[in-house]
Amino acid sequence: MQNELNVFLSALITGITTGFIYDLLRMKRRALKTRRFLISVEDVLFWIVTAILVFITAYISNQGEIRPYFFMALALGISIYFWLFSRWITEVITFLVKVIIWPFAKLISLLRPPVKWLFALIGKAAQKTGKRLHNYRLVTGRRFRSIRNIMRKI
Repeated sequence: MQNELNVFLSALITGITTGFIYDLLRMKRRALKTRRFLISVEDVLFWIVTAILVFITAYISNQGEIRPYFFMALALGISIYFWLFSRWITEVITFLVKVIIWPFAKLISLLRPPVKWLFALIGKAAQKTGKRLHNYRLVTGRRFRSIRNIMRKI
């Protein structure tokens, strides 16, 4: 009886962990636009990680023997996670990401006007330099032509 309880609890915890991993994947997809191909790759990787996690749990808790209550405990763990913890954990992780990203976003918003001004200044200088180089090339070309004409006459 003790062994079955350990197997059930380990499968329950594995189900909760699987729900948490899926929640992380869901939050990543909400935050970042992902192409369809990459979504498929992420799904395959999720299922591979989940399968490995389930098999490791079954191997450690019950020497690899899988019984129906093991899968029921997995399903119950996933259900408990999404019923009790998902919303709370999503809010906590979202808050932490905002707290971590906020200083960088503020810094970028403060640096944006000076950087725009600097790029505009560099652009104007580049235009002036380009015009000067063009004029210099024209003047130099005229000089070489006049020297060539003088050399022909000599």
